[in-house]
Amino acid sequence: HSLIPIDPYGHGTHTMGIMVGDDGGTNQIGMAPGARWIGCRNMDASGAGTPETYIACYQWFIAPTQVDGVSEPDPELAPDVINNSWSCPTSEGCKEPDVLLQAVQNVRAAGILTSHSAGNSGPACSTVNAPAGIYAESFTVGATTSTDALASFSSRGPVTVDGSNRAKPDISAPGVSVRSCYKNGSYVLLSGTSMASPHVAGLVALLISADPSMRGQVNALETVIEQSALQISSTECSRAGVPNNLYGWGRIQALEAYQHLTLQP
Repeated sequence: HSLIPIDPYGHGTHTMGIMVGDDGGTNQIGMAPGARWIGCRNMDASGAGTPETYIACYQWFIAPTQVDGVSEPDPELAPDVINNSWSCPTSEGCKEPDVLLQAVQNVRAAGILTSHSAGNSGPACSTVNAPAGIYAESFTVGATTSTDALASFSSRGPVTVDGSNRAKPDISAPGVSVRSCYKNGSYVLLSGTSMASPHVAGLVALLISADPSMRGQVNALETVIEQSALQISSTECSRAGVPNNLYGWGRIQALEAYQHLTLQP
């Protein structure tokens, strides 16, 4: 219940830097350094969340309030995209796969794109297995290396935990040895789908900056990113070609996404 932004671990600072970081000098680490950001802390002091805390933050993003978490909710202050570098395993109380589904559906209905880490449980198939990355309404992101190989830890589809056999992830982005800011003013290299997801969130911000009419157009934004991605085929995990259960539609390409956007009728 801190009244100021805090980060005991550094993970959140790192992901935020990937989205918007720029020190005005040589550390231009962010995808969209001109974007504005807000944050909602959905975990306790030990770094664990619950379905209730995750849902509370989803609700807050739809209509941000004053710091008391209750007064003056205002949908006009809602973000255009939410980065979700987390998952809710059974150990945190997400024992039913659909426990966060309605909340995610409501966020999407509000015109907010949710970029979500696929998870770090690879390389086996069907390891995209925890809310909210398993949902069709989440834009789920796998992690690639600097040579466009899928990171060994990046979770793969299909989603079987809910019986859907849904293809996941939807898209991929850099997630291995990504340099970004850290707590106490330092810079570090970290790896994980936690690092891949904010690349996508930053790209969404860039696209809306280029064309403000895309604000709230979640389906259209996802389609632009998918259709402009560097396609990477796979024959693994029960789905061949593109999209597939390793890379989704492929690795994001920011310039190509912008060009694809400007060519739209």
